[in-house]
Amino acid sequence: MDYLFNLDTARQAVDDVDGTVTIKPNVWLLTADDMPPMLFTPEDVARLLHVGRPMVYNLMNSGELRSMKVGRCRRISARALADYVAAMDQDAFQ
Repeated sequence: MDYLFNLDTARQAVDDVDGTVTIKPNVWLLTADDMPPMLFTPEDVARLLHVGRPMVYNLMNSGELRSMKVGRCRRISARALADYVAAMDQDAFQ
């Protein structure tokens, strides 16, 4: 699955409030092709972060990158990915 993804776009489409995910109303005006993905596979995240798939699994297993199970598969939400990148950014400046 190849697509360009902007974490700011995901933040606009998905808002995490008190542990619940709410979809902002303007997201419903998007077509399915225009809407940014809300859940990523570990392979997608590896591609976005320019790391290997094993690194993504290590991050998920350590709890640094939040993930969820959907059926038998692991998925990472856009919010979890944005939070991980923000935490990395903060660590870089300390």
